[in-house]
Amino acid sequence: MRVTVKVHGHFRQTSAVGQDELTFTLPDAGGLRIRDLLEGLNIFEEEIREVLLDGKRTRLDKPLRGRVRVEFFPKRR
Repeated sequence: MRVTVKVHGHFRQTSAVGQDELTFTLPDAGGLRIRDLLEGLNIFEEEIREVLLDGKRTRLDKPLRGRVRVEFFPKRR
């Protein structure tokens, strides 16, 4: 599975993604959810205002399959 992650707001400075987007490959073992990406990206669930999966608003427990693009928007400070 190929995952592209883009972050917005202060996540651009505080997450492991950085200023641009980050693309990586994960085993397609099934059961992997968006929430499972957070720790490795240094993003805390309680800081998230909105998450998009392939351009559509979704929940953190949404499973990931195939080639996906995930975007994280932080809560306003």
